This record gives sequence, structure tokens and C-alpha cells, in this order.
Amino acid sequence: MRNSILASLAAVLALLAVAHVADLAAQQARQRVNGEGFISEGIPKMPNPPGPAPKRDLAGVWVGPGTSNKPDPAPPMTPAGEAIFKQRKAYNLATNLGSNASADPGASNDPAIKCDPLGFPRNVQTYAITNRGGVIFGSAPNRILIAYEQNRLWREIWMDGRALPKAVDVKGAPESRYYGYSVGHWEGDNTLVIDTTGLDERPWLDTVGHPRSSMALITERYTRVDQYNIQVTLTVTDPKYYSKPWTFMRASLYWMKAQEFPETLCIPSEAIEYLDTLAKPSGIQIVP
Repeated sequence: MRNSILASLAAVLALLAVAHVADLAAQQARQRVNGEGFISEGIPKMPNPPGPAPKRDLAGVWVGPGTSNKPDPAPPMTPAGEAIFKQRKAYNLATNLGSNASADPGASNDPAIKCDPLGFPRNVQTYAITNRGGVIFGSAPNRILIAYEQNRLWREIWMDGRALPKAVDVKGAPESRYYGYSVGHWEGDNTLVIDTTGLDERPWLDTVGHPRSSMALITERYTRVDQYNIQVTLTVTDPKYYSKPWTFMRASLYWMKAQEFPETLCIPSEAIEYLDTLAKPSGIQIVP
């Protein structure tokens, strides 16, 4: 059966109406947790102690733990950042779950509800970490490729020393992209450092709606500490919208024993069905 990202989204409404949707989402989660080689949520069973990390090599399929490890709180925003943030209505607040479940449902303008691209770096936080999605590191000439189980999304990280764009969406400059422009280099034998900029500003930085500007510099560090574990940090430097740089995410990736994963897609037609049959009848307003 084809998996849908909307199934997990719909599970948020279980307390409001539809129990069978929650059952489906729970079944999919159990498959990832209790499948071959897993000893607890998101963590595969591997030899202990693990072998040493190969040098300058992340190739293979990895899975996120389901949670990140206490990232820094967002710093104070600039007036421009505050203005954008105030216009955004998070989906989890619209459902009033986790904080005030007895309140009436509200409104959300999270573009992810309609299967719009999550953009970078929200895709890393959601696809690779909180939803325990699989991540493949591979290679092509002069670049490293990163592919994500959810939405079959891929990124290319250029390793040939090229410069990042200094501007986007102006004459003589490239167009902004949902997932930006990325260059990388190795720091020592075990840490891949990736810098990304040139971002389309429409996607949210995270689920609560923090913004990021087109020329924000987002730095990922993937440190392979041994044969089966990668430590991940992601830092956002965006003086247009924030008063200082901040560590947006700390997490780990674990070697996936099966080295394969299913096709999991956000399907627009299913998003429309979800909105018409679950969200709107439950009182949740989806606004532009």
C-alpha cells in the first residue's frame, strides 16, 4: 500500500473525530519502530561496540530518532521577522491539541497542509528527524546527494569548491529555490559541513512559522562518530530576521539495518480530501 504523509497529519484530529485515521498512523509508526533490527523507537539494533567510522564516507541509509536534542530557543527577531511571524498560524495551534484541547478549533495557514514543499531546513527537521524518515547519502561527480524517504525529495551538495550565490531573484543572479543552493566540504575525516543559501522565502523554517530570508546562511554538520551513528547540528544565520545566529537543531541519525524504505508521499488530491472531510467539518479553518 502506498503510504501518505497526510495519514500522520490526520492523526492529529483523532481526539476530535476519526479514530480509524489514528489507527492507521499508529500502525505505520509501529512498522518503523518494531520492524527488523529495531530495539526502541527509531533506533536500530546494531553490534555493540560499533566499528570505527570510515573516513569521509556517509554513504548508506539512515533514520532519525523521532526527536531532536534540545536545540537553542530562537533569538529575538527583527521587526521584519516579527511582522512575518505574526501573520503565520500554526497547524498544531489550530487543532488546540497539546495545550488546550477543550478549546474550539482555530485557523491555520501552514503551507504544508496543502502539500506545498516544506523547503529547507524544515524538510530535514520533519522528514529526517521528527517523522523518523529514511535518509540516503550517495554521490555523483563533484557532489554528494542526499535523498529523503518522504516525498522522494533529493538535494545536491556541490563539493568542487564553487561559491554560493551572493544574491537571488535580481538581475544577473539565479532564482531562489525551495531547497536553496548548497556547497560542502570535509572537516577532518568524519565531519561533512554543508552551507546553504538562496532560499525561496515562502516555506516556514519550522512547524510554528518562524521565517527565514532568501539569503539566510544555514549550516549543517554531519559527524560520523562510528560505524552506525551520525551526530547532526544545524545553525541558522539570518540577520534580516534574527538578532543573532542560533542552533536550530541537534539530533542523531542511525544506520538503517534494512537499507531500504517505502515510498511516502504528500499527495495533493489526498490533501484536498483531508481538508474537506476531516479538517473543515472539525471546525479547523485553512486560510491563505
